[in-house]
Parts: sequence; structure tokens; C-alpha cells
Amino acid sequence: MTAATVTRCAVSVAALLAAATLLTAGCGDGKPPREGRSTSAARHPAARSPGGQATSGTFNSTDIGWIQLMIAMDDQATLLLDLVPGHSSDAGVEKWAKPVATAYRGELVQLRELLARAGVPDTNPHRGHDMPGMVTEGELRTIKGTEGAAFDTLFLAAMREHLDQAAKIAHAQRSAGADPAAKRLAASVEKTSVTWRARLP
Repeated sequence: MTAATVTRCAVSVAALLAAATLLTAGCGDGKPPREGRSTSAARHPAARSPGGQATSGTFNSTDIGWIQLMIAMDDQATLLLDLVPGHSSDAGVEKWAKPVATAYRGELVQLRELLARAGVPDTNPHRGHDMPGMVTEGELRTIKGTEGAAFDTLFLAAMREHLDQAAKIAHAQRSAGADPAAKRLAASVEKTSVTWRARLP
């Protein structure tokens, strides 16, 4: 990987978390970006509470942005994973997807517990946004309309992107977050995302 590639990756991850933070602060309008993914982060600085800290406990705005983004991403990925039993023709894909779907449901419980502890409502500020790693409603409809090898190809491509982005933003969260439990969960998400990505059929 070249230095330029590393820089581009770092910028894209920073932009994604900045966009998540901005939307968490209530600056999102609920509409998808018009000029590409996560463009709001490039137009506005990340919104932060005084001192960069959220209003509850040890959470800062990066923690909250990451938690809400991961809930949105995992919710959509779980819907995609649930399509596998009725659509895939590859036993390897089915074998891979089953434990991942179970793990995501457990991860979502932990994420929502963190959100509740932070005193933040369990709403989805990312609804309708087309962001890296997010399985959109349109993609779900398209993939749901396929079966067999066509389904497997689209499914694996979507999960590959999801896992890549989940690992990247979890790594960024470990560096910029403040809450110890959120950072521990981010470390777990990063590790499992890399592992599952490596084991994709």
C-alpha cells in the first residue's frame, strides 16, 4: 500500500466519522448527500459539545457518532444476512453468514446499551443516507430480487464493503473516542470485522 493510498484511507474514515458526528448533533436533514457519499463532512466541521464531550458521562461526540453509525450499519447488514437462507445457492456462504448474523444481533444489543447509558435516544440519523459500508434500502431490494449465484455475488460484495468500513471506523473510534466501554467494543468490532472479511467464501 502506497503512502498516498494510506492518506486517502485515513481521510475517508475521518470524513465518515465526522459525518456521523455531524448528523448525531442534529445537523442532518434526513436526505442522502447530493454530490456523493458523506459530503456533509467536507462542507462543515464536526459538531461537538463544549470541550468535545457529550452531555452524559464519559462519552464524547465521536463515541456517540460511532455508536449510532454502527447501529445503522449493523441493522442493515443483519437484514441482508437474513436473506441468505432463502436466496443463496452456496453452502459456504450459508455457513459463513449464520454465525455472523448471530454475532451482529449481540453486537447491536451492546451498542444500544451504550447509547442508553449515554442518554441518547435510539433513533437513526442515517436513514436514507448512502454512506460507505451501509447497505441501502435500494441495495436490499435489488439483492432480495435475486437468487443463486447472482445473489451470492451481490451479497458478498455488499458484505465485503461493510466489513472493510466497519473495521476502519472502529479503528478510528479507538483513537478518537473517550468512553472506555465504547472503545473496547470498537476494538472487538475491528478484530471480528477483519476476521470475517478474511473468511468470506
